Amino acid sequence: MESAMIASPRFSHARSTNQWLPLDLKPQVLCPGKVRKTHGSGTKNLASMRVRCENREDGRLEIDRRQLLLSSSTLGVSVLTSGKAMAMPYPAPDLSKCTYPTDLPTCATVEGGCCPPFKEGETAVDFKFPTSMPMRTRKAAHLADAELISKYDKALTLMKKLPLDDPRSFLQQGRVHCAYCNGGYKVGSDTVQVHKSWFFAPFHRWYMYFYERILATLIEDDTFALPFWNWDTEEGMSIPPMFTNKCSSLYDNNRDPCHQPPIRLNLADVTSCDSGDVSANYANIYSHMVSGAGTAELFHGAAIRYNAGTNTLSAGALESSPHNLGHRWSGTPGNPNREDMGSLYSAGKDPLFYTHHSNVDRMWYLWNNTLGNKNYDDKDLMETPFLFYDENKQLVKVKAGDCYDTTKLRYIYQDLELPWLKQGRSLKKAGKLIPKPKTSTFEKAVGDKAKNLSSPLTFKVERPNKSPGKGQVEVLKIEGVETDRKVFSAFEIFINYPEATTTTPFNSPHYAGAFTTIGHGIMTEGSMMSTTTKESFKIGISETLEDLGIQNDDEILVTLVPKSSKDLATSPITFTSITIENVSK
Repeated sequence: MESAMIASPRFSHARSTNQWLPLDLKPQVLCPGKVRKTHGSGTKNLASMRVRCENREDGRLEIDRRQLLLSSSTLGVSVLTSGKAMAMPYPAPDLSKCTYPTDLPTCATVEGGCCPPFKEGETAVDFKFPTSMPMRTRKAAHLADAELISKYDKALTLMKKLPLDDPRSFLQQGRVHCAYCNGGYKVGSDTVQVHKSWFFAPFHRWYMYFYERILATLIEDDTFALPFWNWDTEEGMSIPPMFTNKCSSLYDNNRDPCHQPPIRLNLADVTSCDSGDVSANYANIYSHMVSGAGTAELFHGAAIRYNAGTNTLSAGALESSPHNLGHRWSGTPGNPNREDMGSLYSAGKDPLFYTHHSNVDRMWYLWNNTLGNKNYDDKDLMETPFLFYDENKQLVKVKAGDCYDTTKLRYIYQDLELPWLKQGRSLKKAGKLIPKPKTSTFEKAVGDKAKNLSSPLTFKVERPNKSPGKGQVEVLKIEGVETDRKVFSAFEIFINYPEATTTTPFNSPHYAGAFTTIGHGIMTEGSMMSTTTKESFKIGISETLEDLGIQNDDEILVTLVPKSSKDLATSPITFTSITIENVSK
């Protein structure tokens, strides 16, 4: 499908006007004052173009091409183009302008910062798909044999012994996540951020790919494949045994001591020391992989376009759960921000992070190859570049869309039973079905006034079309969501069940999904999340309505049950409205 967006114009920040402007506009649009001199002409010779302007208020303003091309971010900013914004793929971040992370949690410090060992004048080469590499199979970590464990331990030991200024070192690999996710890469007043949007899955797939290739190269074994934490099966829900050996390079002391094996990942309560209920975990995974995630936007998150000016952050079901919950559950409460895994800036310091994300990547792989879903087919995403150092210490530029097919990257995943897919809907159908409550006693959740989720709240929501067309999904949209960004926050969503509480299980037929956020720490003025103060969350509800037998009702009740790692009175969750829309698959 052809995109209507302009593929790749160049942009400049005109400091005197505080606007972003395309270089291929006429000079009088670029310069608020009189044009003094222009070097180069047209759009074909951008390499030598320099615009010099005289501003009546500020004197001389000079904008050279190097400044312009190195400016980038993953947050949309406004542009003046004859009164219209021109959305486009994001440029790659400028490594030479990397800064100390600005979006850190309370009390957090990062010794040495999070910037890569970038050398002045270093340029990135375009990624080329491997042609002679053997096809590798990523296997479940809890099923790993002694040979795989030994290889991984040896490779990581060698990675940790590399000089700290080597971009392949374990320190530098951990810093990749910090730089991209905690304000290391900046442009103007905006920060690069790959979460809560359609960048989440492709960025992390590329990240795991290069981490895996570095490990394989260090042990000179191209057959090495990164194992995955198989938390979507009962046998794999505990932290894999290879990560609990204190004598192994895979061990990290900064994990919750009461979440060690045989305790299972508890998606219902990430702070509890109790093992997670297997059936409830399956129902949660099913809701975020199948019933609530039938479109690219629902699964991947919102489209975030460069220069759009109206971007709204929205995490997809893949990121919200179990990804966020797995992070929070793993980090230790003994540290201020549940470091390592419990905070974005420190997550990459724990080897468990990479195996966790290997399974997150596998969920995407299954969503495509087993469930038959389609990814975004949009050039504004597919042409967006990321920068990584490869196994040869070469700075490489990759495109988001080039990782859609893992076979081109020469890896697949071990074929295993999927109990959450086999049992998920039947588990929910077998749950306790509550009789339909009266809707007339509840108010509508519309408007722009914030509603405080200090306790469970129920709202009446009208359905615009009781019979969505073929190939359409009914979507519940919760807008204007704001949380305390320093802490983990969440709320669960139930349909026609006002009695829902924090103990209502995921395998209730009334459960639709959950909004979660890890918490990005203190957000400085001008950062992405402080300038975009509201985010939204969407979840598919067509299947839930069918299971409840209410697909012909004019309106439904939606109950939001808040959860947070802090007192909700001091760390509130608020939102503005709940609506329903029908979207195409």
